[in-house]
Amino acid sequence: MNRKKLKFIIIIGSFIILLGLIYLGPACYYTDLSGSGKHKFIFGTVINGQYCTGLNVDEANRILTDAYEYHTAVIHTDEEDYLLDTKSAGLNVDYTAGLNEIMNRQNPFVWMLYINKNSEYEISPTYLLDKDMFADSYGKLEVGSKTQGSQNVVIRLTDEGYALEDNKHAVLKTEPFYVYVRNELLKGAFDISADETFYDTPSYTADEKELVDLFDKINRIQNKKVTYSFGRDIVKISPYDWACLLCETDTPVTMFNTPDMVRKYIDFDIDEDRAVEYIDDLLLMYNTLNNKYFKTHSGKWVYVKKGNYGNKINITKEEEWFKEFVNSDSERSTRTCEYLIEAAKYKEKNDFGDTFIEISLDEQHLWYYVDGEIFVDTPITSGSLYHGGTDPRVVFVYTKIPNKWLTGPTWHSFVKYWVAIQGAIGIHDASWRSKYGGDEYRYNGSHGCINTPLEAMEKIYANVEIGTPVIVYSLEKNGVTDIPKGEE
Repeated sequence: MNRKKLKFIIIIGSFIILLGLIYLGPACYYTDLSGSGKHKFIFGTVINGQYCTGLNVDEANRILTDAYEYHTAVIHTDEEDYLLDTKSAGLNVDYTAGLNEIMNRQNPFVWMLYINKNSEYEISPTYLLDKDMFADSYGKLEVGSKTQGSQNVVIRLTDEGYALEDNKHAVLKTEPFYVYVRNELLKGAFDISADETFYDTPSYTADEKELVDLFDKINRIQNKKVTYSFGRDIVKISPYDWACLLCETDTPVTMFNTPDMVRKYIDFDIDEDRAVEYIDDLLLMYNTLNNKYFKTHSGKWVYVKKGNYGNKINITKEEEWFKEFVNSDSERSTRTCEYLIEAAKYKEKNDFGDTFIEISLDEQHLWYYVDGEIFVDTPITSGSLYHGGTDPRVVFVYTKIPNKWLTGPTWHSFVKYWVAIQGAIGIHDASWRSKYGGDEYRYNGSHGCINTPLEAMEKIYANVEIGTPVIVYSLEKNGVTDIPKGEE
């Protein structure tokens, strides 16, 4: 064999040996030659986003378990939802089974075939649970504790009348549900619900059933709808008011827990005297004739019981209507009261509207409001104490006369503007007077009329209409400290 040929053979042989080493090197690297069974994942292996090439199963498992993101388990029951921190509850993960499955599918002796191959894998872990840690964390949630509470039925008074408080509810079977939650976590379920199979259905005693039936009777009455229309004001009888009417005590019983209590204190045929007392109280603020609450310019309240302006409701008629309605089968009614006398303006509590005259006898002052705004603001002089002063009253302008002579037992006086408000009492100018307001009325007042400066009287006379309400009051005589009902 010549030298050239030998040299060629040696080169070819060396190349073959080199290729063999290149092939066998990685194959031997990925293959466990020690017999321990710890093969390595071959080139390009990515598992759950983690690069695992050259790692054995134990090493890859540590990386995957370190990268695992623990979930918060949500446990749903009828009472509420609970959140369980699974890591604190002793949940652990292990990927060994999935890793072994991938390892068994890989052949290290054909590693070169994986160079351009996508070797990304997604595997799920096996879940393990520390028994003691789970029991401690789950116990702190007190799952089902509320369903173990009171199991009674009562009728309780609320702001909306009597309400049935039915505490009968299905009770969670806590032990079976505890086992179920634990098993679901071991399956990798983190949204866990208690269905009807985990509840015991409640049972009612004979008394409880009767209490429910009695509440239905109460509810039918307290849900009667009565709407009173007082002009622009709408007043509804509330369920609470009906509850008070049903109860025979001075103050309504706050709770019934037995049928005997209901039968003792509830009168399903409402007593007529209670009905009359209730409706009289309801209508009082709208029965304004000689019954007027008025908020003065200073914000203080007065109560004036005299005068000829206001609404007078036919109380007897309304009492009869209400007595008939309360114990009838009627479920609803809209009522407009019958009136014996009606105010010129409105049927509301504010029966004089936004245009009226306010006269304070204490302050010796007059305000004339037009559409809610002060149009005239002036001092006045009212009746002298010697002549008995001027009586507080709620009246109205019933006539206007220019250039009038006022004649009495000892006087004959000319006025340019006469605005009569009741009988011989009026608002007018007084040319003989040079001073108004203050204590002038005490020793030099009128015979009962409201003496007003000429300039102010000109504006009043030119603008005031017949029927305009006039509120004359004295805080000393008519002032009240309690805010009227419905004005809070």
